[in-house]
Amino acid sequence: MNQLVEKIKNVKSFHELYELPLDSKKQVQSKPLRIGLINVPCGGFGDIIVCQIFSEYLQYWYPEHTVITCTTAPHKFKSLGIDTKKFVKIHVNGDEECETYDLLYFKKQPRKFDIINFVFNINLFKKFIPYADHFNTFTMSEYNGLYPPYTFPIGVGEGQLGLFLIKPDIKFHNLIKKPYAFVYIQPSPIIGSHGKTCFLCYIEMISKKYSQQHDFFQVVIPPWIIEELQNDGNFKHRLKKAITTYYPNVWLKHQEDSKDEFFHGQGKTLILRGDLLPQPRHIFISLLKYSVEDVLLTGDQSVTDAFSCCSKSKKIWYQAAPWKEDFAHAMGNAIPNPKFETFKTACGTIKGLHKSMDYTDFINKYDFRKLGKQKMDSIIRFTLMKDDPMIQFYMDSVLHSYKVESVIKKLKKKYKIE
Repeated sequence: MNQLVEKIKNVKSFHELYELPLDSKKQVQSKPLRIGLINVPCGGFGDIIVCQIFSEYLQYWYPEHTVITCTTAPHKFKSLGIDTKKFVKIHVNGDEECETYDLLYFKKQPRKFDIINFVFNINLFKKFIPYADHFNTFTMSEYNGLYPPYTFPIGVGEGQLGLFLIKPDIKFHNLIKKPYAFVYIQPSPIIGSHGKTCFLCYIEMISKKYSQQHDFFQVVIPPWIIEELQNDGNFKHRLKKAITTYYPNVWLKHQEDSKDEFFHGQGKTLILRGDLLPQPRHIFISLLKYSVEDVLLTGDQSVTDAFSCCSKSKKIWYQAAPWKEDFAHAMGNAIPNPKFETFKTACGTIKGLHKSMDYTDFINKYDFRKLGKQKMDSIIRFTLMKDDPMIQFYMDSVLHSYKVESVIKKLKKKYKIE
C-alpha cells in the first residue's frame, strides 16, 4: 500500500486512479469470468465488425472465460453470417441505433458480468447496468477517437493500441472479371462536396495508370456515385474532363442487367460498376483483395481489412472524412505516406502514381493483437484480485472521492501510513 500511495501522488488527473491497479504484476489464482461486450451500433457495420473481432480475440486469448455480446442489432451480425444464438438482445426506448444508454434495457437481466466493455458515459450507463463503475467497465474508442480518455484507445500513433487486424482466408468472388479497381467511400451528402472531389482525384490517377495496361477496365464504386453522376451536371463534366483523355468510352452500370452509355468516344472503354456494393463482409474483402493495386477506401474497418488481406499487394488511398482527419494524419506519419496530409492527395494523385508503399513496419508496430492483449491481460489480472480487502478498500475510496488528496488521506488513515 505504501507503494500505491506513492504512485497516487504522481498522477496528473483523477481518472488515472482507475488505471493504477492495472499495473500490478501480482500472481493471482484464476477463475472463470464473464466478459460482456455492449454493442450499440451507430450507422453502417463498422461498430458491428469491431465488436465481433474483439469477441473473437477474447475467446482465442482466454478460452477459460465466457464472452457474451449484448447488442441492439443482432440482425446486423446475422447478415454477416455470424451465429447470434448466444447473444443477448438489448432493447431500446427509441431508435435502434445511436441512442443514449439511459434508454437501453434488458427484458431479462443477464447474469452479472465481471468485466464490461464499450464506449460510454458512465452516469448514463449506470441507468442501464446499475452495478457498472470505472473498475469493472472499460471503454474502447473508434480509431483515434476524439474524446479520451479510453481504456482501449485503438488506432495509430503515440499511446494508441493498434488496428483490429485479422488473417482472412478469402476465395475469389466471381462477381466481376479482372482487371478492375475498387472504391468504397462516404457519399457527399454526408461530408459535403469532398466525396465527389475525392473520387475524381482517384479516378483520374487510375485512368492514367491503367489505360496504359488495359483497353477495357472496370471500377467497382458505391451506388451513390452513380446517382450523383446522373443528377449533378457539374460532377459529370468534371468526371469527363478527368478521364476521357485515357478512356474516351465510358459506361455506367447501376442495376443488374442494365448498362448506360455515359460518354461515347473511339478507343478504350471504362465501366463504372455501381451494381455490386454493398456485399457481406467476406465478399467485400474478396472484391478488395482481387482488385488492382490502387484501392480507395474510407472508415476504420475497410482500411484495416486492406491491411489485413493484402498489404503486400496494395497501394491504399484513403478518404479522410472530417471526423477521421486525425486517423489519416497518424497513418500518414506512421507508414509513412505524406500524401495523407491533405484530403485531395490522400484520395489519390497523379504525382503519387510511382510511389511505392511498404506497410510491413507499420503493421508490425500497430497490431492490437499484441498491444491490446497486454492491456486486457492487466484487466483480467486486476479483476481476479478484487477479493483482496486492500483492493476493495482502494476501489471504494476512489469511487467515493472527488479529489486525489481525499483518496490519499483515506488510505493513509486506514493503513496507518505516515
